[in-house]
Amino acid sequence: MSTANVLKTFVLALAGMVGIFFGVGALLADRWVVESVRTVTAPPARVAPLLGDFEAWERWSTMRLTLGPQVQRTVEGEPGRPGHRVVWSGAAGRASLTIVRADAGAIAYEYHSHARDDAAPQLAGTGSITIAAEGEGTRVTWRDEGSWPDYAGRWFGWFGGLQVRVQQIQTTSLAGLQEALEQDPPPK
Repeated sequence: MSTANVLKTFVLALAGMVGIFFGVGALLADRWVVESVRTVTAPPARVAPLLGDFEAWERWSTMRLTLGPQVQRTVEGEPGRPGHRVVWSGAAGRASLTIVRADAGAIAYEYHSHARDDAAPQLAGTGSITIAAEGEGTRVTWRDEGSWPDYAGRWFGWFGGLQVRVQQIQTTSLAGLQEALEQDPPPK
């Protein structure tokens, strides 16, 4: 095979790969949603304060951000109110979770993560945790969603790595919520 034919084959293969990347990428979902539900054995009045206070999340949530060594976690604002937020900062960047709506049955939040010195978020989305009385317990529904900013993100999302990790955090955190409620008996 001549050098010209090899070069022509290489260029056509490369063009085909680029075409597949963008063509299939355009068909892949540009949004993702993860939802977990658990019924805990406590009334909503005992559950709600743990959900709206990011200091209390340390007791039950498995959400831990690894942003390099010596990650600092700070909590700002009034618990259970819009503007209450937790911020993680480390050598690899920063991330935040901010309550944007809060009422007796739900909190809604926004989250953002930024690489070090990067003004545009690497990952941004919204989430909510809603509660409803169910028998003698409380049904807790945790939902996170976001969008992929580019074709590479869509391909990453197709493999499901982020969604699986978010599902694990939600599931183990809701189990931790049940444990926290069991460790703190109701007031008499």
